[in-house]
Amino acid sequence: MKKSMAELGLMISVILWGSSFALTKPLLDFMNIFTFMAFRFVTGGIVLVIFLVFLKHFKLSKNEIKGGIITGTLLFSAFVFHTLGLKYTSVAKNAFIVGSNVIFVPIILTVLYRKKQPLNVWISTFLALLGLALVTLDGTQGGVNQGDIITVIGTLFVSFYILKVEKFVKEAHSLTLATVQVLTVGILSLILALMSDDAQVIASHLKQNPQLMINILILSVGCTSIAYLIANYSQSILSSSRIALLYVFEPIFAAVFGWIILGEGIGIQGILGASFITLATILPSFLYFIHVHND
Repeated sequence: MKKSMAELGLMISVILWGSSFALTKPLLDFMNIFTFMAFRFVTGGIVLVIFLVFLKHFKLSKNEIKGGIITGTLLFSAFVFHTLGLKYTSVAKNAFIVGSNVIFVPIILTVLYRKKQPLNVWISTFLALLGLALVTLDGTQGGVNQGDIITVIGTLFVSFYILKVEKFVKEAHSLTLATVQVLTVGILSLILALMSDDAQVIASHLKQNPQLMINILILSVGCTSIAYLIANYSQSILSSSRIALLYVFEPIFAAVFGWIILGEGIGIQGILGASFITLATILPSFLYFIHVHND
């Protein structure tokens, strides 16, 4: 039951993250990636601090500080490449490549951590890889471009981020870890934003289009504060391989929101790819059900 609730919670985070791609793209037309990330993560971090104060949880352990800074730095690196990649490719392609951490996580676990993965993980990984290839190479999405390659680099950082969160969250308060993590991304982004963007131009754009400010608030509170809090808690219960597979739903929701909000379409090949990804995600649960039923 606890595991099912953790998976349900993570799916809520994945839906929120899926919506973030379409909400982000219009903002990148007039602000650079560091300013966007500063808006999102500083605001999100402040909201998490308010949660901590409300719960009267004022203690910070060394493990939470260290874990938050390390995972926050990895998350910052991933977001830099993912957000930059989004400027040069479609929402659907960017999101599906972001979801390819499902491929890298079991490989990293096997090669670097010497942790052998069961056969069902590799079958799911192959199906996810096939699905991602179908979506990414879909002719209606324009073929491979520089944005896709940049996004792949970010996804490598996400894979290491997932593994490091799994390590630190077992000995940390999930809300505290998420707060330090999000604030780390926010502070690093703010430093670079102050050095590289024009505040007056940004203020003018936001004043002319209030909807963009609503996008920032949804991204900061829903897609950052709430989503990363739930995700950190869920990862204290679920394995990194299972986390990576559930993350693969993110691009499916991103494609849906990209169609609804931005009018970006996805072809038959892309739909077929999304089906393979969905199959890869539900396969472990199906095999587990068969195993339990046979016993």
